[in-house]
Amino acid sequence: MERLLRDVQADLADYAELRALLAQQFAGALRHDAQAMAPLADAIVALVERLDARRQFRDGLLTRLGSGAAPSVPALVAQWPAAQRAAVQLLWDRLEQAVHECKALNLRNARLLTEQHQLLARVLHGTEDPLYADA
Repeated sequence: MERLLRDVQADLADYAELRALLAQQFAGALRHDAQAMAPLADAIVALVERLDARRQFRDGLLTRLGSGAAPSVPALVAQWPAAQRAAVQLLWDRLEQAVHECKALNLRNARLLTEQHQLLARVLHGTEDPLYADA
């Protein structure tokens, strides 16, 4: 249980770092700063791999602790003593919020990068429907 709490706290710190990296990535994409984008992508991948390793450990722990039903952190938290339950639930809620925020930021970044790529492809290779018709 202590490991679960430490991992959730570590995830919260890592998601704060991921949020900052995603903001830097967005700013770099807006500036078309290709030199900044590669190290940011590497840092994001490394951080996501660390987060995923803890998630996999947590899933394994929940499976071992489960009673045959689909294991989940909220179900586990519900079994904790009432004195600890509220604090643990608050941590878990904060983690879920951080995950949703980072997913939204990642989606925003992906959309921007995709639009930039499509625009560049049109400029370099033309389009099937030219912007200007021959006179």
